[in-house]
Amino acid sequence: MKSSYYLDILRGRAQQLPDVRSKIVRVFVSSTFTDTLTERDSLIENIFPKLKDYCREKYGLEFQYADMRWGIQTESANNHGEVATCLKEIELCKKYSVATNFVVLLSHRYGSRPIPAQIRASLFELLKEIVLNEQNEYHDAELLTQWYQLDTNCIPPAYILQNISSIMPHFLSKDTDEVKQADKEWKVINNRLRLCLRQAAETCLQRGQITEITEKEIINGILSAKDANERTLCFLREIVDIKNHLSDEKARKYIDMSSETVIDQEAEKLLDRLKGVRIPAALKSQNIYKYKVDWSPNGINRQEHSQYIEKFNNDFYTAVKEQIDRCVQSRYTIGSDSLQHEVLEHAIQCKTYVAKFHGRIDDLSKLEKFVKNSFEYRPCVVYGESGCGKTSVIAKTATEIFKWWSNRSVSVILRFLGTTPVSSTIYKTLLSISTQISELYNLPMTAYPTVNQLRDQLELNLLTQIPDNEYLLILLDSIDQLHTDAYDCKWLPVEFPSNVKCIVSTLPDHGGILENLKHILIENENLFIHVPPFESSTVEIVYNDWLEMKQRSLSTDQRLFINNLMKKKNQILPLFMKLMFDIISYWHSYDSIDETLNQLNDVDDCIRYLFERLQMIHNNVLFSRALCYMTACRSGISQNELEDVLSLDDDVLKSVFQHYIPPVRRLPGILWTRIRNDLDEYITEKEVDDAPVIYWYHRRFIEVAREKYISNLNDTDRKIVFQNVVDLFKETWKGKNKPFKIDDPKLVNKYKLDESAGEIQANRFTTSQPVEFIDVDGRIQYNKRKLNELPQFLIKLAPDIAIPIASEEIFFNYSFMHAKFSCSSFMDIQNDIDQFESVSSYKSSDEVRMSQKELSILRMTYLLFGLLLNEYPDNFAFELTSRLVTLYGLKTYITNLLKQCDEQSPRHCALIVPYCQVQPPGNGLIYSMNKHTMPVVDLDFANNQMAAISLSNKIIVINMRTGNTAVDIKLPKLNEPYLNSTTLPKMIIRHTKENNTNYDSDSSDSSDSDEDDEEKLKQYVFFVNSFHHVYLVSSHGDIKFQRTSTKGYSTVDILNNKRGLCILVEQNSNTVECWSLGENKLFFKIVLSLPSSIKTVLHSKLSSLLISIILYDGTILFYTLNDSTFIHRGTINAGKHLDLVIVDNDKLICTFDSTIPIDFAHIDLNSIINTEKILSDKEIIKTLIAFNPPINPKPIERIVLPDDKEDASSDSMKIYFMVLTKECLCVVHTCMKQDISYVRIPGQCDVVSVHAKRPHFIYTARGGIINMYKWKCTEGEDNKHGKCNFYHEHQLYVSIDISSSSVLTIKPSGDSASLFLCSMQNGVINAYHGFAAREAFKKLPPLPRTTELIGTIQLSGTKAITLDISKQELTSWLYQHSTSIESKRHFPNSTKIDDYAVLSERAVLIITNTYWAEIYELNSLNKEPLFRLHLRYPTRVFTINEDTFILITNDGSIRCITQQINKNNIKFNQTSNKQLNIKCSKLFTSILTLHSKASLIILADDQHSLAIWTSNEIIYMDIDLSQYSSTHLIRMTSEKNQEILLFYFENKSLYSCRIQLSNKNSYQITPFDTADIYTLKNNCLATAINGENQLNLHNINLCICHEPIQLENECEQLCLNESGDYVFALVKPRVLCMYRVKDRRQLARLFVYDYVTTMIANNDFIILAMNDRRLLTLMIADPDDPTLQSKIQALPSRNLKRDSHSAAKNIVEQMENFMDMSSDDYDSDIENDDKELDAYKARKMIQPITSYRYVHRLNAKLSLSKMKSGKSYRAYFLKYYAGFPYQSGTSDFTISDSDKDNDDDDDDDIVIENQSPINNTSIEQQQQQQQQHNLDDIREKTLEYNRQQIKGIQLANAGANNLKVVNNYSVTSNTCIIV
Repeated sequence: MKSSYYLDILRGRAQQLPDVRSKIVRVFVSSTFTDTLTERDSLIENIFPKLKDYCREKYGLEFQYADMRWGIQTESANNHGEVATCLKEIELCKKYSVATNFVVLLSHRYGSRPIPAQIRASLFELLKEIVLNEQNEYHDAELLTQWYQLDTNCIPPAYILQNISSIMPHFLSKDTDEVKQADKEWKVINNRLRLCLRQAAETCLQRGQITEITEKEIINGILSAKDANERTLCFLREIVDIKNHLSDEKARKYIDMSSETVIDQEAEKLLDRLKGVRIPAALKSQNIYKYKVDWSPNGINRQEHSQYIEKFNNDFYTAVKEQIDRCVQSRYTIGSDSLQHEVLEHAIQCKTYVAKFHGRIDDLSKLEKFVKNSFEYRPCVVYGESGCGKTSVIAKTATEIFKWWSNRSVSVILRFLGTTPVSSTIYKTLLSISTQISELYNLPMTAYPTVNQLRDQLELNLLTQIPDNEYLLILLDSIDQLHTDAYDCKWLPVEFPSNVKCIVSTLPDHGGILENLKHILIENENLFIHVPPFESSTVEIVYNDWLEMKQRSLSTDQRLFINNLMKKKNQILPLFMKLMFDIISYWHSYDSIDETLNQLNDVDDCIRYLFERLQMIHNNVLFSRALCYMTACRSGISQNELEDVLSLDDDVLKSVFQHYIPPVRRLPGILWTRIRNDLDEYITEKEVDDAPVIYWYHRRFIEVAREKYISNLNDTDRKIVFQNVVDLFKETWKGKNKPFKIDDPKLVNKYKLDESAGEIQANRFTTSQPVEFIDVDGRIQYNKRKLNELPQFLIKLAPDIAIPIASEEIFFNYSFMHAKFSCSSFMDIQNDIDQFESVSSYKSSDEVRMSQKELSILRMTYLLFGLLLNEYPDNFAFELTSRLVTLYGLKTYITNLLKQCDEQSPRHCALIVPYCQVQPPGNGLIYSMNKHTMPVVDLDFANNQMAAISLSNKIIVINMRTGNTAVDIKLPKLNEPYLNSTTLPKMIIRHTKENNTNYDSDSSDSSDSDEDDEEKLKQYVFFVNSFHHVYLVSSHGDIKFQRTSTKGYSTVDILNNKRGLCILVEQNSNTVECWSLGENKLFFKIVLSLPSSIKTVLHSKLSSLLISIILYDGTILFYTLNDSTFIHRGTINAGKHLDLVIVDNDKLICTFDSTIPIDFAHIDLNSIINTEKILSDKEIIKTLIAFNPPINPKPIERIVLPDDKEDASSDSMKIYFMVLTKECLCVVHTCMKQDISYVRIPGQCDVVSVHAKRPHFIYTARGGIINMYKWKCTEGEDNKHGKCNFYHEHQLYVSIDISSSSVLTIKPSGDSASLFLCSMQNGVINAYHGFAAREAFKKLPPLPRTTELIGTIQLSGTKAITLDISKQELTSWLYQHSTSIESKRHFPNSTKIDDYAVLSERAVLIITNTYWAEIYELNSLNKEPLFRLHLRYPTRVFTINEDTFILITNDGSIRCITQQINKNNIKFNQTSNKQLNIKCSKLFTSILTLHSKASLIILADDQHSLAIWTSNEIIYMDIDLSQYSSTHLIRMTSEKNQEILLFYFENKSLYSCRIQLSNKNSYQITPFDTADIYTLKNNCLATAINGENQLNLHNINLCICHEPIQLENECEQLCLNESGDYVFALVKPRVLCMYRVKDRRQLARLFVYDYVTTMIANNDFIILAMNDRRLLTLMIADPDDPTLQSKIQALPSRNLKRDSHSAAKNIVEQMENFMDMSSDDYDSDIENDDKELDAYKARKMIQPITSYRYVHRLNAKLSLSKMKSGKSYRAYFLKYYAGFPYQSGTSDFTISDSDKDNDDDDDDDIVIENQSPINNTSIEQQQQQQQQHNLDDIREKTLEYNRQQIKGIQLANAGANNLKVVNNYSVTSNTCIIV
């Protein structure tokens, strides 16, 4: 239930708003100056740093302290502002602090009693008169006249105490002696003035007018505070014998004395009253801490009072900590809602702006008129110059709306854009607004990932569902403060419901925002309200009001001066007016007028004047550096950060401590506090990066401060400034002494620093800056301030300084990068890397150049998985190490990063990569995106290839420039796959009235628009279909159109994008339905009254929309769209032998079955479009084309058109189409502008693709193999007849084995032939660089794989033995120190392995399906077996020790086969054979250990008895399982070393059975909960229940069930390690979770790169069989294991001494070459390197002969004898049909009657004439050789070559039968980019 206060805040109606929403604990430390110095120093050094860490780490708060006494040399300051400063600081602490805000330290001093800085004139004159007339103190009266001056500008008038330096100039001298003398003189005067005023006050009974400063602080901090006991503390110290030592030299510092030996009785009396009465009355006893100490001649010091100081420190820390805990926890319980936080931030700002608002009646009237106009649905725009007061107008509107819409239920949503992190981007802003509306009106909403989806949801769903009786005003101030991607304003809804109004504001000339708004809103003067500057006449009125509010006035001359100054200005911006007012409001009536004000022409001049004036008032160096640091940060700096960095700045400290050296070298907080107070009107406190920061409230201050204090820095100062910030964040001086050089000789002598040349070591006590810390709930919190600020400050330093630091502290720092990936986008990280990588290395050191090279490798590596880490940051170490551990010891920075991964990553993910298991960068893979979890069946480019649209069970649109997901749509869940997706413009849904324009053309709305605009993508909708379903889905997932067919659809296609017309044809139907998607209605229906049903429907976009309806009997019907009707235009009878038909713009391509000797027929569709009559079959000319040799074999499987064929260049060669057969790919093309021909590329493929702009590159795929071919047409030598021969050449350019999944689509880039995307069965989309892949093949060794997927794994020592899912391939692997295939054996097709067991790393016994038992040596599986035995029955095999196999056949026969080792020979003998007397045909068998003996347990088929076999005997035991489950037993398993069996039944019930031979052969059955998956190791039973996503852990031995572990998703696989200490659960989608059994703590959560077929673990490793047919090995790395690091360092891959000639050098070389590789096309001629492997050699063949025939009918006798190959026939086709108009020899060509089929040739029986042979033996021989080409043999040679290359390297070795050329596979990143 939401509270009324919460709802009021959301509605913008909260009356009681706090002044600020704080994340600060700010404590004012009140004390006297000299007597508590030791305590305050100790707090600064020891306690405050601890409290800072505690607050940030536990609550995410910033701890600040304000000690106005510490660090100040004298008790009086020049302008007498201490009291006012202290009291204001107390109010700030009470305002901002969420916990303790005041602490007082008191002892024997009452504190200084300074004279008043201001006395009301009437009182002063009365006091002066008493002094002069009654006390007869003429000298005192003269002092009062000298030091106090009347200021009539005060209301009421007052006398002001003059600055000390105005009368005593030496007070501000740089000479120490002069300062001391002046200070001494001032103290005498001060005491005299105080005494005479006090006496006069007593005389006139005005005793309350002069109050001591410390007591004033205590009154404000404790005595007047309502919550004193929750937020204040008091520490009282009594020096028990101080009065006995008044004559001691230092006693005066610890007790108030009126003379050398007399106590000040007045001060003592006041102090006693304060300590004994007033404080105890206000504070509880537990808030008051009392201490008694003895006096020391050295005063109170840390050496002689160490116990007291230690206790004081502990008490202080504990007391403050407890108050923080209580206050913060209660505070967060009440309101920790992030939405409430955001709304409050803006509401508080609104309150501030409204308090300062004045005038603007005209602007408010216009806004009121807009709001009340119920017929205006569009938003209103408020605009004006920077500083004109737009924000104040918006804020005032937020409060006035409740008057304008009186008597209505009104809510206000207000955002001052850019003032909070959430309001700094349009995405976060829209999400926040949507959430607020959802909360206000209880509406459901989705947090969509894109701006466009949020905009659509807001416009179409949320706003429209607001009840009619509810009114909403949305105010968005300063669009110009958003990131630039919002400047197009397309995120702004164009229309709003009548009860919703929207007002936005912006600058008029910033980023084209106003122009964009005018374009979107179709400029209307009523919608655009200009906020003009003020007139000079208005200024005087406003100033009078403001002066009255401040209780100030101006003298006549001053008022006249300001009025004249303002009249000179034509237009006066409110900000200019405000700044001028701030200047004059401090004028006293006696001040002279500053004529330089006449030179201030604009806001920037005023700001400069302000800064220069404050520089004079404050320390010049301190002021300028403070503003420099604050401005240099991106969005501000926290109070602690600023004080820390100023304390690190030696220039600042030298300027502050000119006359002495304080005990703690740290900036006194009061100095910054004074500056901040003077800037209070111009700075704001807000939250950035989860921390409170201070920053300029207006952009002009940012610009002026940047220009004045940053841009003008010289090189030396720039280095100092940025180095100090870097030192702060990298903790250079944390807990260390930073050298501090004293330049003043007097100070050097005074402090005896001659020996050190004036240098001292000084701890600056800076706040710790850890990368991460643990909060109160045990969650990891990240120091976003450090993560974001450190890189941007480092880049500003010189490269020789910045790059080594950035390498060490940021990019090659595990903790930093892990944290950065956890809380920053990959694009931000990439931008950081790019900045440092792109820095010029000219004249840089070798170290810098080396760093940049390694940084380039790192950047290239991050591209492969960077986006994945945003979702799975704990994958960082795995992704990095698995790719780069090969470089361990070769690259310095990378090696250090890998070491850190080993040392630090186990606390995030307790799985270590033992060696390189993923191909390193440089192998051709550029990017990988893993957003889909289902097969990506469709992949296409859009928006000029700047976006990729992918379809699986959802649609994802990727911005190819940034890698961002532009659209992510979840499609309706179906029990069948989606097939196709078409992208449509959104306008078909929203603006159906526009459909009448451009009715028959949609080219401008093609999804491949030239407009490079991501927003256009977000306005699209998507037309998707499966076999039975059709949907039109918006970009935010709303279904706008849907149809379902029980028969299924044979055709689903879009006819016209702009009009949103689609055609639907059901299977075996005679009806074509045309639907209007935008109107969701049937547009037209074609019903055919023909005997044959429709096979498919094709359409062409010509001058009219033409559809071709193909029937199963070969009939083709043509219809054109005329307005809203389809008109029949003609019919062709192609005959029953018609096979495939495709449409290519203005032509149909038809193929026939094998009975027709024609390769294809060409039908020109222009003849149908260009006439209005209905054409008969004979009136439509067809062209028959036949090749010799023909395209074979038939039937043709598929015809494929090139991508973007309409964009093809006018080359001499164009691809016409491609034909896919069972044996080859044929590329039909125009050859050298001379003829139509084809090039034949042998081999099978499932996927083929080519881009029309790059026709020389063909991409094919079959399974997980992608082949990239280059081909071309060439002219050869003339033949013997003098005719030029033409040749076709093709070459396998590169073969890429992805292996992890079948390739489903390939999409080549039109900009570069070497770049392409491919989508895969496992949902991954990869981007490849073909040329790089080819180069990588030559240098990078392949990874070992099996031929088929791995089905089972058994471990034996250092070896893993796997059996594939076909049960025909047995493989022995080495897995611990490298994944390499030791040996493998592939059994013949008829032989399968039913069972196998491994014996002590030596041998494996297999049981075949033909009942043979065969034993093979593990290191030579491909050799003959060591032992064979035919068993005649199905058999199970086990091992019972290191020497013996035990076999049991289903006839009950048990055999033992024992190993015998003689020298180097191993023999196996059958040693025993026993027969069971129970039936066990089901072979429910297992191994247990009973009485320390390995025992074979056999369950009888009737499940009523058990047989227990040992080497000595067979024991039978009765058992009855029927009483436990009525369903069938599925499995009986056990743990070999235990005495417990597990029974798993068909109903998923699970029982354990403990066998107890010592107890009369009894057993004990224990039931467990049902389980979907279970595993047992060492008495630990783990079960998974997928319906509940629970993991249960049981200790079977102790019968203990632990509390279940809640899994994040369904569990797919489960295993325990050998000792049962760790359980591994693989949950969807491919996340491997590791838990420690004893405390159920999650130690790892790793997203694995591919599907896992099975997994197994021993005590040290977990081994996963991956979908790419490899083993993935991970070391178990419990962070609490004390031996962990020694285990990791023992890995061979962590050996720093690498062979300088190792293959790792090749990997480094390839990486560096890949970094320098551009995306050039490499369209060089076909290569033919003599060293190239045979598979990659170019193949050359003579061009086939092409014959033509032009016919009127297809359903006739088609004879090869009538085909012509003459020049005129070729020229005619090329000129009129192939797009080559400039052809000679066609003028005399006509279609003669002899070329036409006779009318009587229409017999259905076609007579096929024998094809006359062509004398072309060379072609036939080449064709035969090509067909016989076997890539398997070539790949064998490739492997042998690669194996030689990787000899001696700790990298995955290739097996003998590995058929890979280049081994790449799916990696785990979420981005594909082609630039």
